Amino acid sequence: MEVKLPAGFNSTKKQAKHAILKLYDWRYAAQLRKDHKIDPWTPDHEAKYRAFVETGEAAKFISTLEDDDDTDDPQLWDTARDETFLYDYCRDLHSCEVEAYSRLQDLQGRSIPRFLADVTFDAFPMQQNNAFFQVRGILLELITGYSLADLAKYAPQSSWQRICDEAIHTINLISDHGVLNEDVKTRNVLIRTHDNNKDLEECEVVMIDFALCRFREIDQSEADWRHEKCRQDEEGAIGYVMAHKLNGAVEYRPSYRFQCTCTKCTSI
Repeated sequence: MEVKLPAGFNSTKKQAKHAILKLYDWRYAAQLRKDHKIDPWTPDHEAKYRAFVETGEAAKFISTLEDDDDTDDPQLWDTARDETFLYDYCRDLHSCEVEAYSRLQDLQGRSIPRFLADVTFDAFPMQQNNAFFQVRGILLELITGYSLADLAKYAPQSSWQRICDEAIHTINLISDHGVLNEDVKTRNVLIRTHDNNKDLEECEVVMIDFALCRFREIDQSEADWRHEKCRQDEEGAIGYVMAHKLNGAVEYRPSYRFQCTCTKCTSI
C-alpha cells in the first residue's frame, strides 16, 4: 500500500513524500490462504489462534515444523495450527526479503527500490510485546511507472528490446550478489518513468518482490550454485515470456551464464 511519509523521514537530497508499505499479514494473505486451502480469517479463527498462542502451544508447533517432524497427518491440523503455520510462513517471507535487500544494498535506488525501514505492528491492540500477535513489514521507495507486463501498452515499440535487455541485465546484477529469486515474473519488474511521462524513452528497470529468494551459502560450490540457477532460469522467466508476449518483436538471447551440463538440466 502507498503511504505518506512524515517530513524529514529520510535524508536523501530528493525528499520523497510517499513510500510503499509492504505487510506480511497472514490474516489477510488471500492468495496464500487459497494456495494452502485455508479458510478466510474470521473472529472464530482469531479466538482459536489467541488461545493456541496463550497456552504456549503455538511456539511448540512452530518448533515441530522447524524440526521437520511428521506433520503430514491431516488429523494433526486444525484452525489454530493452520493460522500458526501461516503466521510462521509470513515471518519467513519477511526475513527473506529483508535479507535480500541487505545483500543488494549497493543496487538500492537504481536496480531495486531503496529499503527505508523494517517495521512491526501490533495486530491485536490488547496483546502487545508478543511476537505471535505482531505483523512484520517493510517500507520501500515508491517507484512511479508501470510493470514490464504492460510494456506494449505504455512504451513505444522502439524501446521494447532495450527495456527487455535491461531487465535481464538487472537479473544478472542481482545474481552477482549470490541471490536466486524464485519469483521472477514480468509483473515484478517495474519500468520507472520520470515526470509522470509513461512514453518517455529514458526510463529505468527496477525489480521488486524478493520474499521467495534463496542465497548462496559460503561453502556452496560453483557447480552446485550453477545447477540451482540453471534449474530456476531467472533470465528465461523474463526473456522467453516477453518474446512470446510481444509476438517476436523482441529477441531473447540467453547468456548461458549458469549453464549446467548435468542430466537434470540438459533434459529441461
